[in-house]
Amino acid sequence: MVNVSQMTKEELIEVIRVKDELLKELREEIEAYRVLVEELQAKLGIKDYPYTGNGD
Repeated sequence: MVNVSQMTKEELIEVIRVKDELLKELREEIEAYRVLVEELQAKLGIKDYPYTGNGD
C-alpha cells in the first residue's frame, strides 16, 4: 500500500479514474436491482410503497 502523499500526480489521477469507474459500475448495479425489485413488487401486488432511492 502506497501512501497518498508519496504518489505522483499521474498515479493519483489513475486511482481517481479507477474509483470513478467502480462507482459507475456500482450505480448501474444498484439501478438494475431497483428495476428487479419494482418488477417483483408488481408481480406480488405490493407496489404500495414506492422506493425513491433516497433512503426514506
